[in-house]
Amino acid sequence: MNEKSSKRREWVKSAAIVFLSVLLVLTFFSQTIMNRSLPEVATKFVQNGTITSKIRGQGTVESGDPYTIEVSNGYVGRKVTSIAFRVGDKVKKGDVLMVLADGDGAELTEAKEALAMAESNLKDAQSRYDDAILKADISNDDINTSKGKFNASTYRQMITEKQAQLKTAQEKTAALKKACADLEKNIEDCRQQISYENEQNSYASARLTTAQTAQSQAQAAKDEAQTQADAAQAAVDAIQQESEALEAAYEATPEDFEDIEASRSEIAARLEAANKTLTEKQTALTNATAALEKADQEVANAIAGQDARDASPVVNNLNKLISEYSLQLYGKTKEKNDADAEESRIQEELNELISIIGDVSTLQSLQDAINSAKATVNDKKKLVEELQKENGGMEITSDISGTIMSINVSSGKKISDPNVMILQPEGQGFYMTMTVTNEQARLVSVGDKASLVNSWYYNDMDITLQSIKPDKTNPSKNKMLTFVVDGEVTTGQSLNISVGQKSQNYDCVVPLSALRNDTNGDYVLIVESKSTPLGNRYIATRVDVTVIAQDDTQAAVSGALNGWGDYVITTASAPIKAGDQVRMTDN
Repeated sequence: MNEKSSKRREWVKSAAIVFLSVLLVLTFFSQTIMNRSLPEVATKFVQNGTITSKIRGQGTVESGDPYTIEVSNGYVGRKVTSIAFRVGDKVKKGDVLMVLADGDGAELTEAKEALAMAESNLKDAQSRYDDAILKADISNDDINTSKGKFNASTYRQMITEKQAQLKTAQEKTAALKKACADLEKNIEDCRQQISYENEQNSYASARLTTAQTAQSQAQAAKDEAQTQADAAQAAVDAIQQESEALEAAYEATPEDFEDIEASRSEIAARLEAANKTLTEKQTALTNATAALEKADQEVANAIAGQDARDASPVVNNLNKLISEYSLQLYGKTKEKNDADAEESRIQEELNELISIIGDVSTLQSLQDAINSAKATVNDKKKLVEELQKENGGMEITSDISGTIMSINVSSGKKISDPNVMILQPEGQGFYMTMTVTNEQARLVSVGDKASLVNSWYYNDMDITLQSIKPDKTNPSKNKMLTFVVDGEVTTGQSLNISVGQKSQNYDCVVPLSALRNDTNGDYVLIVESKSTPLGNRYIATRVDVTVIAQDDTQAAVSGALNGWGDYVITTASAPIKAGDQVRMTDN
């Protein structure tokens, strides 16, 4: 067992030695392994130096005083048969620039067509006038008036006055119609009131008849109740007589006491019943008497009401009102009929005035159309004559001596624009403009010479800065540089130039390859060293800068940089950003 334990310890010891050995190897070579995986960067010291500032830009050459060869309108639309020169050729005053085919120009053709149209319109206007005067409702007076001094405003004034008269007549007619309607309503109201009064009379008569019938019935009922009450009284009296007779018999024959006593009880019972009946009949008689009195009073009231209706003067008064209203209605109706007739008369006169001014205005309008068409024909004839005079030649010559800058026509095609050619006159120079910032403008002065970028591409030129002025599109921030260009150059040629030779010493100068920029502005990446147990580590760190000046290879900057102390990264073997770990090149 001790042997097994000893072998196990030997194995653990061996494994620990191997593990420590591998760990030691990896520790020594980790720096080399890591460096091989990091981006490799090239750096330059930040140092002071001299910058020769230049402004670079591009502009288009323009003519200082271009001259346009312009033909008359009569030539526009004519076909070009040949062109004697090309762009860049020099011409002399009087040289034949191009030859045209015979024929009319577009404007002359259009003028002739317009003349034909104007003559056709004149014929149509005359025809419409002739047709109008043949209408039956056009009188000779209307024709003469239309040809004479027709004053439409006078007729319009007459129409306005007649319209005012018509309005007054219409208002009067409307008022009379309303008055007639009011009278008719009053008559109808009176008739309805009479009808109501007659209904009330019929009601009073019916009421009296009904009351009298009720009185007769009440009288009969009272008479019947009186008869029954008298009969009941007679019955009571008869029984009382029997009772008195029985008492007399008792006094005469007291010995018949028992028989008399029995009769006395029977008579008393009948007397009680008879008195009860008498009371009922007397009550009925009292009620019947009261009913009769009420019926008598109703008859008296009905008679009084009937008498009052018979004596009422309302119906007579209403009939009088109807007569008065009817008489007034007759008079108003006559006035309304007269007003209607007056309104119709004024309306007819107004219609006649409107008809006259309409007919005369129509004729005058047609006559004016004829006059206008005649004037148009005359104008078109004059234009055709003028264009025919302008359309005589077949050759277009140069007015000046100079160099052809552009030709706006081609052989075999028609002239579409009077400006057929543009020349650069002899003795007139060229210029170009370029926009720069205010800071850039401070680096140059009027009179500075500009040099061509890629000068091998251009012919010899002399380019001089002529003026520095605010840029009209952004005067607060930009300046417009104007250069005079001499030499072999043509209008429209694009030139890349640089200008400015002012040198200045700066504290922090970096290669252009070190400059970077993003949305936050310009910056550089510097290399910072950090010491670790395994060696130095190099970190790319961002430093924001402002470019003060630059030339073709380097730039002067300001920012948190130390001259002769910081390394700026110029190139890298892979994309890097601030905070990345990098490795330096071996050299």
